[in-house]
Amino acid sequence: MDAPLDVEIVERVRAGSRDAEDAMAARFLPRIRAFLSARTRRPDFIEELTQETFLAALRALRDGRLRRAETLGAFIYGIARNQLAEALRRLARDRVGPMPADFEPAGPEADAPPEWRETARQEMKTLDPVDRRILWLLLVEGFHPDEVTGRLGLSADAIRQRKSRVLRRMAEKFGVRSQNAVPKRLISRSRPH
Repeated sequence: MDAPLDVEIVERVRAGSRDAEDAMAARFLPRIRAFLSARTRRPDFIEELTQETFLAALRALRDGRLRRAETLGAFIYGIARNQLAEALRRLARDRVGPMPADFEPAGPEADAPPEWRETARQEMKTLDPVDRRILWLLLVEGFHPDEVTGRLGLSADAIRQRKSRVLRRMAEKFGVRSQNAVPKRLISRSRPH
């Protein structure tokens, strides 16, 4: 039975022993990882949530929030379950979906050539919904790629790459030479920088 070992680990962690934290990590990190792996197939979630679960459990032990030391395993699995549920809620809340059918993309400034306006509208309609959302958040809303990573479930580098590819395609449509340039007159500014 693991209860005596769990009790010892809890007492030593509460006393501030770094060795006890290492012992707890060796004992529970593989178990947490297996627990999460059985519930999701997303490797990015598994590793991140394993670390978050372990750190939350350590903080809880240090703060004295575990009432019965012999229930350490169940306590940690409860934290892991809650961490996963919260991550899935965040993902669902921030999931990128298609734009509404009546969505009108922000138009270019009034002095832009009329054909640019129509080309920009048509090009926006052909974009992948994620790419359209990236352009909207970065160019129209004025967010930085690091600010929208959680909303889109992509890394800041992936967001920059997708933005760059889309802008390059649009620049070609407008005959602009610079790889990353879209005529400024096509970009609406509704959020101050």
